[in-house]
Amino acid sequence: MVTEYKAEYDRLFTMLSQALKSETPQSDQENTETDGIGQDANRDWAAIVEIAAKHGVISLLYEELRRQKNFPQELLKRAEGLAQTVVRQNYRLLYLSWQIQQAMCAEGIRTVLLKGAGTASYYAVPELRKSGDIDLLLLDLQDAQKAARCLEKLGFQQKEWQPSLHHIVYSLPTERGRTQIEAELHTMFAEPFDDERVNALLEEQVPLLEKHSQTVTVSGLPLVIPDQAYHAYELLLHMLQHFLRSGFGLKLLCDWVVLWNRETDAPVQEEYLRLVRECGIKRFSDLISLVCVRYLGLPAERIAFMDPDTGLSCEDFMAEVLQAEEFGKTAKDRMVALRGNGIWDYIREFHHQMRLNYPKAGKWIVLWPVLWAITLVRFCRNNRLIRKVSLFSVLKTAGTRGKLVKNLQLFRQER
Repeated sequence: MVTEYKAEYDRLFTMLSQALKSETPQSDQENTETDGIGQDANRDWAAIVEIAAKHGVISLLYEELRRQKNFPQELLKRAEGLAQTVVRQNYRLLYLSWQIQQAMCAEGIRTVLLKGAGTASYYAVPELRKSGDIDLLLLDLQDAQKAARCLEKLGFQQKEWQPSLHHIVYSLPTERGRTQIEAELHTMFAEPFDDERVNALLEEQVPLLEKHSQTVTVSGLPLVIPDQAYHAYELLLHMLQHFLRSGFGLKLLCDWVVLWNRETDAPVQEEYLRLVRECGIKRFSDLISLVCVRYLGLPAERIAFMDPDTGLSCEDFMAEVLQAEEFGKTAKDRMVALRGNGIWDYIREFHHQMRLNYPKAGKWIVLWPVLWAITLVRFCRNNRLIRKVSLFSVLKTAGTRGKLVKNLQLFRQER
């Protein structure tokens, strides 16, 4: 698919680069219309709209699409409808994010909004950045029960099935035809990785947000979010978590572009570099930044302070991003990316999955053989009955994607 639509991707990158510039959007400026990108312009534009929709960036592109010469009206109407849906959803999420934070603040509960409307505040037009749910990080784990009661007073209900260890998911019942809103109470920046040192570090860093947070105003509503250094750090961890699972698409790269496409003070730069080096994800940060420079118009001088390792392969990583689409749901065998492609990498990941599935029992070494067996049986059964994909296919895809991860040397602490 990546090679099939090479011209379309190139044009998509060009338009995204223009849309992500920090200047005032060009919708009211003089048109710089361009022709179609191939012999069959309708087909080419249809492919671009489809790709943008699958990556969650169609709302960012709408004004650019509208300015194109002879752009098919039926496609423009479809893009407009998708963009309007995103904007309406974003206003609902923005208001609820503010309402939840205000209610918790009144109860003495300290929270920081992750991603969502907080990240959107870096965009020239915040409501165009697609968001899916509300993520709140609790600065004090002892406030978890109070926070839960606070959400329940606002009409949220705790979901029976919880898909992660680092947050609790609540949903807001909605009218028929409206998208269900979910709010997540986080206790860590990201789900535990397969490195105990890094997991302990992430736990220790949460209270530090007390002095590394800021209040921003989005569409007239104040929100408490991380400052720029910690915001970038949290976004990077979010990308890494998705990358090590089924993957992520262009939307998260767009976040990276708007976050760094601005003047940053030396203290912000130094704090960010300290965080990523301490965590051992500097090379992953370098790769994300270089990809954004090459494909999405992030000026190289904005990330020069990172002194990125230019030997990393941007082409292979962008191919992975394009294949994953918004959140890696393009193929059922895209479940995990190993930290290498050797036998021990498979074993390490299998053990990590066991610990994630059985966090309490997994602390007892004597139970590991039984838990390994249960994990294997459960994994094979789910593949056959639910995902309908073979174990071999899952392992093959994990190993192939593991070649990319291996070069990143994840979690090696730098000085």
